[in-house]
Amino acid sequence: MLAAPAVARGQAVAPPQRVASLDYAIAQTLIEIGRPPIALAGADGWDKWCVEPALPAGLVNLGTAREINLEILQQLKPDLILSTPYLERIKPKLERIARVETLPVHATGSSPWPHLVEATRRLGDLLGARDEAEAFLARTDATLAGYRDRVAPFRDRPVLPVFFQTARTAWVFGRNSLYNDGLVRLGLVNGWPRQPNAWGFSQVGLEALAEAREARLIAFEPVPADALALLRDSPIWQAVGFAEPGRTIRLAPTLAFGSLPVLTRFGRLLAEAADRA
Repeated sequence: MLAAPAVARGQAVAPPQRVASLDYAIAQTLIEIGRPPIALAGADGWDKWCVEPALPAGLVNLGTAREINLEILQQLKPDLILSTPYLERIKPKLERIARVETLPVHATGSSPWPHLVEATRRLGDLLGARDEAEAFLARTDATLAGYRDRVAPFRDRPVLPVFFQTARTAWVFGRNSLYNDGLVRLGLVNGWPRQPNAWGFSQVGLEALAEAREARLIAFEPVPADALALLRDSPIWQAVGFAEPGRTIRLAPTLAFGSLPVLTRFGRLLAEAADRA
């Protein structure tokens, strides 16, 4: 007769040690709770889009999030694969390699904050790091609270978080975006009047920015070089006042669809910009 599983015998089951992440937001949280992944989809783009926290040495790149290298993943023999609902199409293939846990945090049509908190605690439970997860959540709250006074100079007008895709189109982040969660906790007001999509942004042409003419615009890098030239010469840009000193601020890359470390990075960069204002 085959031996009964350890769970059935009442024995404790060791948490997974070899974890692969198919998502930046999940990987950020794993690193912050002291359980970094052994492999990550899109690892070669981390320093361009995510930046923080730093990836651990020796981490294996699993290809892009759209084309996971299943052969490499299988060779790594992970104990657990952490995924998102947007990769459900390949979940059956992933399950042939290892146990898969899916964590929905973005494109929910609501604030990402509670989903990220829930996902952090879920990861802590899965990996035997609940205390570390709670410490990370408390650290995030305390860090953001520490930036509130420093960003006070930006409370004179609403803030408009923008990522320029091209010289003529942009994503403007409103309610239900991670940036908005950060603004709320920093005591700032989002200036975008439109209802965004489920991801928390509106894809618009340059002329639509006139709808937030009283706002201070936050432009996240990378900003297309031709966009800057066009904006400087744009009558709309001049008319709404974004060309005025202090009305447009460029911030280093800050991942729009990441996890809680995005908010502390966003808060720090805004505080540093306010210090220079």
